[in-house]
Amino acid sequence: MLRRVRNLSTVAEVTVRVTFIDHEGSRAVVPGRVGMTVAAVAEMHEIDIGPVAVGMPKFIQRTPTWAEEVFGEGINLGYDHVQIPPAWLHKLPPPSKQEIDMLKHYWDDEVTDSSRLASQITLNKDLDGIQVYIPDGIPTDGAF
Repeated sequence: MLRRVRNLSTVAEVTVRVTFIDHEGSRAVVPGRVGMTVAAVAEMHEIDIGPVAVGMPKFIQRTPTWAEEVFGEGINLGYDHVQIPPAWLHKLPPPSKQEIDMLKHYWDDEVTDSSRLASQITLNKDLDGIQVYIPDGIPTDGAF
């Protein structure tokens, strides 16, 4: 007699719905997978959130008492600015100092308490249904 071993996840167990809302109010509800970043989900569904460039993290928290610097690039760009509604924001880990610095560098006065970089938000099942607002592009001050 065969016994069924259940060690694989079902599609439903690893699927997270993400609603992207652009600056004009258009919505796109798309599936992502647990472990993907919001930026990767946007790219997979061809939703423009701006360019993303991320290397290895510069600082890793291994346990509550052990953290270490690692050799890597960290966040390279801050173009992937999104805003997360307060109802979802408390479910995310706080932004790193590097993420905050990038947001301020690229977005200056556009940064709010709900501002995050999409490349720094990793999906988990608690984020199923999350809403992500996409601002109206990076301010360029006529540089381009």
